[in-house]
Amino acid sequence: MARILLDVTMSLDGFMAGPNVSVEHPMGEGGLRLHKWIFHTSTSEVDAEIEREMSETTGAVVLGRRTFDVGVNVWNDTPYPVPCFVLTHDPLAERVEKSGTFTFVTDVRDAYDRATAAAGERDVRLMGAEVGQHFLTAGLVDEIRLQLAPVLLGAGRRLFEHLGEEHIELERLAVVESPHVTHLRYRVRRDAAPGS
Repeated sequence: MARILLDVTMSLDGFMAGPNVSVEHPMGEGGLRLHKWIFHTSTSEVDAEIEREMSETTGAVVLGRRTFDVGVNVWNDTPYPVPCFVLTHDPLAERVEKSGTFTFVTDVRDAYDRATAAAGERDVRLMGAEVGQHFLTAGLVDEIRLQLAPVLLGAGRRLFEHLGEEHIELERLAVVESPHVTHLRYRVRRDAAPGS
């Protein structure tokens, strides 16, 4: 069965995008700095292996409408060559790209059901802060994978906002360092009582 992965790069102060995210600045102003590790994979076997694993194991993607709007012209395709489901209040008709499709859905559970069915035994990767927050609060995330960039952005889009007051317990699975980023993996513990 597919695992649901919240897999993002963020700054040490918790931002996954810089301020003023727009079509002109899809990662926000200064936000591309977060992904320096991807641009240097040729110099780091650790980063190259993480990126390879991400590509090989992704079977479907759920992303938010803002991520779609600012990313579609950057990707010129789907972000991964798999079915992509855009969680939105304002759906569009299905969009077929050369490597996959964008299907627009209005409900978190519907996005989950469609993405897990499409992924089969492969992973469902979540893209975008709001999508990650919706899936976390619904208890639908299996793992959180963070690429922690050694930078303080100071402003932008935070990943872990709007999660409510209940604790979400995590179990550390791995910590892997490279010269450009620290890769952290956590399993979301469903067996722990909230707040324990």
